[in-house]
Amino acid sequence: MYKILIVEDEKQIASELKQHLERYGYHCVIAEDFTTILALFQQIEPHLVIMDINLPAFDGYYWSRKIRQQSTCPIVVLSARLSEVDQVYGIENGADDFITKPFSMDVVLAKINGQIRRNYGEYAQEIDTRTFTVQDTTLNLDTVRLTTKQAEESLTVKELQLCQILFEAFPNVVTRQQLLAAIWDDETFVEENTLSVNIKRLRTKLKEIKSELEIKTIRGIGYQLLEKNK
Repeated sequence: MYKILIVEDEKQIASELKQHLERYGYHCVIAEDFTTILALFQQIEPHLVIMDINLPAFDGYYWSRKIRQQSTCPIVVLSARLSEVDQVYGIENGADDFITKPFSMDVVLAKINGQIRRNYGEYAQEIDTRTFTVQDTTLNLDTVRLTTKQAEESLTVKELQLCQILFEAFPNVVTRQQLLAAIWDDETFVEENTLSVNIKRLRTKLKEIKSELEIKTIRGIGYQLLEKNK
């Protein structure tokens, strides 16, 4: 049974989420003390976290960042405010998906099911090779890092999944639809700029590790991992 940690200070919303998700076979734990979220996360070891942004003491971005420092567990952000800036900030702090309040329970369930399948279930990739190396850059699926001889960068779950697809396809073009279908279970629930924001983050990390690779936008089609100046 997959475990979900619900970090939501509005008790009615937390209770409704728990009741609905448990009808579909999930085991849910609701956080009660909003100063010890990381300790609770370590204690129950959930498969997924639903994280509200507006919390007492520290906000959801803070706790997402703390969780991401030690786990690739999917984090779904729950918030009434989800402007483009909020989404970018959420992704930068480890969020994998977003749910806007007020929300439909069907959308919540679809997003949760998608994350579980992609990360643990029927769509989770089983591969023998846990590293991919293209030119001077290595993607390690176990440590969730991109490395060169000069430096290394950690990745979020979505960045890792995108990076793996691009590395496997090198040097071929991958369409936006292929990326969305491979990483998000149903792209109709994905904010339009979510993929673009994750690609932008990957580009920045490739530059920071002084990689010989770059991600090129193929207008109207998708993205292509290439050697620089090629």
